[in-house]
Amino acid sequence: MQPTLRTNSDFVANYMALAPLALAFERVMECRILAEQPFERPVLDIGCGEGLFARMLFAEPIDTGIDPNPRELSRARELGAYVELIECRGDAIAKPDGSYRTILSNSVIEHIPDIQPVLKEAFRLLAPGGRLYLTVPTNRFDEYTWISQFLLALGLKNLRQKFGAFFNRFWVHYHFYSPERWREIAAAAGFEVVEVRGYAPRGACLMNDFLVPFSIPALMTKKILNRWTLFPRLRQMLLAPVVYLGLRVLRGGERSTTGGLVFLSLRKAA
Repeated sequence: MQPTLRTNSDFVANYMALAPLALAFERVMECRILAEQPFERPVLDIGCGEGLFARMLFAEPIDTGIDPNPRELSRARELGAYVELIECRGDAIAKPDGSYRTILSNSVIEHIPDIQPVLKEAFRLLAPGGRLYLTVPTNRFDEYTWISQFLLALGLKNLRQKFGAFFNRFWVHYHFYSPERWREIAAAAGFEVVEVRGYAPRGACLMNDFLVPFSIPALMTKKILNRWTLFPRLRQMLLAPVVYLGLRVLRGGERSTTGGLVFLSLRKAA
């Protein structure tokens, strides 16, 4: 049996210290879901970005992380979350067939215009019996915002649809489907679907939507210094009451039949 990658347990305190709350609350739900899954080595992270998610989730470095953004990879090297980092796109990874037992892509493929080549590449790189874990938005994600809910209450259906289109353009979301449609897309790429689990219910998404404007200072820090926060421990102490209230809203958010996001566990047939 292949060695399994160990995960951390205290995602909340660490994530709140290093990322804006709107991002951290969502990622905490994803950490909790993924911590339940087996991660047999070798492990590949497609779209690893700055490596913060991997650093928070895992208690040891992932075997390989890939991303096309060199600035993000430089930060990932600082965080030490990967044994190997490769600058490339997800549809052209220079590794032999069957190189990995587990592949992770967290909140990435919705930002890629053509996802089938990426899924096909993941399928090629997985060893028989290997797993691919994806987290992606559903078609409810843009609906679970304050503006969308306000327009719904007013009965302004057309205006609400226009706002949804703007929302997804702004966040560069090319793909936001029902869980059933995501299942079909995965099957079309050759995968067996092991689990499809909704998460981030309406209340959690609305809380995150409310917190987005407060993330602007962190976004500026990220643009200038390539990190979200300057004083992590001080931030952690100051935000403790907000985090406590937020976690009450998130309670049970890792599983929701009407979630704004969805987790997929996929398998390559043995």
